[in-house]
Amino acid sequence: MPYDTIDFTPPQGVREEAARGLAWRAEHGRGGTAVGVARARDLSNGRTISPATARRMKAYFDRHAVDAQGQGWSPGETGYPSAGRIAHALWGGTPGRTWAEKLVRQMNTEDERSTTMPAIERRFFAFPARGADATKFLRVERRAVGDGEPRPFIVGYASLWGVPSLDGAVGEFTERVAPRAFSKALGRQDDGGVVCRALWNHNDDYPLARYPTSLRLFQDDEGLGFDFPVSRASYAADLLCNIEDGIVQGNSYSFRCSRDSWSVDLDGRHIRTVEEVDELWDVGPVTYPAFGDNGLEVARRSFQQHLAAAAPPPEPPAAAALRRSMERRSELTAWLKKHGAR
Repeated sequence: MPYDTIDFTPPQGVREEAARGLAWRAEHGRGGTAVGVARARDLSNGRTISPATARRMKAYFDRHAVDAQGQGWSPGETGYPSAGRIAHALWGGTPGRTWAEKLVRQMNTEDERSTTMPAIERRFFAFPARGADATKFLRVERRAVGDGEPRPFIVGYASLWGVPSLDGAVGEFTERVAPRAFSKALGRQDDGGVVCRALWNHNDDYPLARYPTSLRLFQDDEGLGFDFPVSRASYAADLLCNIEDGIVQGNSYSFRCSRDSWSVDLDGRHIRTVEEVDELWDVGPVTYPAFGDNGLEVARRSFQQHLAAAAPPPEPPAAAALRRSMERRSELTAWLKKHGAR
């Protein structure tokens, strides 16, 4: 959702100032419009505002900044509180202006980020061939926690180093993850970056764990691993049963790649290597470890850039003209030879 990291709930100072504006207007019978009164009622009740309302609030304060120069704006002046001062309070007063400016800055940052950042990519881990021990990559373990009874944990790998993750998903190329590619993303988890969740089927309606309180993320010689205790949610218990019964055997993760590279193997296949991931959004089990077109836009765009960079430079016009002339001469010589011309 747009702006889902921004809190649009009025702070206490804004609520108090809006309530003051309503009280002043009831007492003095002046100041503000019907829109301002409605706004004050919402703010004083702590009702969450919309992004559009936040922008309107900032626009209001920008337009009416001159009102502060009028008579009756400050305590002790004749006519205090003036109509302008009351209207100002209805929109949240100085706390409201500061809050609206902050919200607009945050929204502008998100807008800029959404237009410049690549799309979030998703990869589904394909387990080894039939007959391999899939429990190595997704299983349930029971571990002692403190002095209590053993508790079930879901343990798995979201990605394995060097294992093709797009074979069969797109015909043009395959993809691999370089060892320790998630180091930057894991470091940012503790430094104000995106906080990773464990989700069931990438669905944020079914959260399973959150880093670092319940979700553990790690890199080892195999790949990117995770584990978390099974929560009390009913769907978590259902997932536990499905993993133990071998019904659910796949994992997936959502990420943003900050650096990749391309190569061509001996069979002529183009290989994308994810060298560095700077944001890890979620990990967790999935029912269908299959791709379709979901989350492949960035990889395909990178592939097209790779092809463009690898393509030979265009032939200069003079060289092209000379080549065509020589080709025509060769064709004419062959024709004359075939037809016995001298």
